[in-house]
Amino acid sequence: MNPSPLTSSENNLPACPASVCAELDKGGGVRLGSHTFAIYSCAPPPPSWPQFRDDVTTYTQLTVCAARVCETLPVLLNLEPCTLAQLASLPVSTSRSIGTIPTVPWFLLHASMFERHCVIGRGSTVKSLLIILQRPWCVLEACCSNTETIIALKDFALAAAQVDPDRYDAAVRLLSHESGARGTLGGDLNLRTKHVCASRSSLAGVRSIYVASTLTAVTSYNRFWLSLICTCAVYLEVSFSEVVRQMRDNLCDRPADDALTHLISLYSMLLRQIGNQVM
Repeated sequence: MNPSPLTSSENNLPACPASVCAELDKGGGVRLGSHTFAIYSCAPPPPSWPQFRDDVTTYTQLTVCAARVCETLPVLLNLEPCTLAQLASLPVSTSRSIGTIPTVPWFLLHASMFERHCVIGRGSTVKSLLIILQRPWCVLEACCSNTETIIALKDFALAAAQVDPDRYDAAVRLLSHESGARGTLGGDLNLRTKHVCASRSSLAGVRSIYVASTLTAVTSYNRFWLSLICTCAVYLEVSFSEVVRQMRDNLCDRPADDALTHLISLYSMLLRQIGNQVM
């Protein structure tokens, strides 16, 4: 008999919560109960973890920042079996793909549908946040939460980047843009993407976020949509969560190839433009 995803196949002990999430996740993400989106990562702690852990000043600073994060974004550790049993997969749409373009990141679209979010952690709150903030997709999932959470996570990422900028500079850039763009009215992005005139200064910002989101120390899954969301949001001067929300709403109303044509065209144009810029 195959082991339950809630237990280890070797010793029948409760499985690592992040591993349970990975087992359940079919591309649409995972929920905890009916009302909470679960952010998780099976990535190991960063190689710099001993440096974070052993530097008393740094670890104290991270602990203070983590406590602020937990006020609005719970980090759940050592889950009991009854809580693990509340984890469930979220569906993936059966709509057709857009040519050779990778599958739409349904897990991120689902993250934008939930008002509540949590982190499925391990070890400690500080370690758990260090793990997810090295993953750009996890950062974008967190960007779907409230503004207080974004600001608290940015402060944590800034402290982490002082020790390990290669791992955490991307998180700082993403969270800084999200917090700064909150409150900006997005309007109809389909209309805005039809009238583009990229200045050198705007392309500099696009190039910066493109590099930050794709050339990270940790390889990211589905880089096409990752960099599309990031570059288009920065160019249009709206939050990542606003781009994701409009992608989600458009996909509910029409086929994927119609809903996302303008964003894909804008992204292609931006890639051509930043490719012509001098580093």
